[in-house]
Amino acid sequence: MESVNNQLKQVLRRLGRAPMFAAITLITLAAGVGGNTVVFSVLEGVLLKPLAYPNPDGLVGVWHSAPGIQIKDLDMSPSDYFIYREQNRTLQDIGMYAGDSVSVTGVAEPEQVEALRVTDVDSALAENEWPRPKIFSARSVCDLG
Repeated sequence: MESVNNQLKQVLRRLGRAPMFAAITLITLAAGVGGNTVVFSVLEGVLLKPLAYPNPDGLVGVWHSAPGIQIKDLDMSPSDYFIYREQNRTLQDIGMYAGDSVSVTGVAEPEQVEALRVTDVDSALAENEWPRPKIFSARSVCDLG
């Protein structure tokens, strides 16, 4: 233990004699530790942490393609959604979503925010115990008229 203390004192003395070298060394060390922390945080959130759904392996996405006109991914139309919903024999449930932009109003100035339009959220959330939306309450297609 005494040897470690002596070595530590010697290192601190040498770093005190060369303050510029000490500063560059500490900045490099801090940048390395910070970079590793950022990379691990992203990898953990994207790859290592499981999805917040029961049975995430059962989630699938369905897109159409039109290779004849060089379109790789087509969004599902509402008519396709209703056909799949009525004639589905493979999937437990099916839903559709689309990005949107909405205005939020209140006491202050209206604000334009990004939103996500989804189908039958209440039934899917109730049956599968999925996490609920954090800001707005969900309404099913029937509630919207």
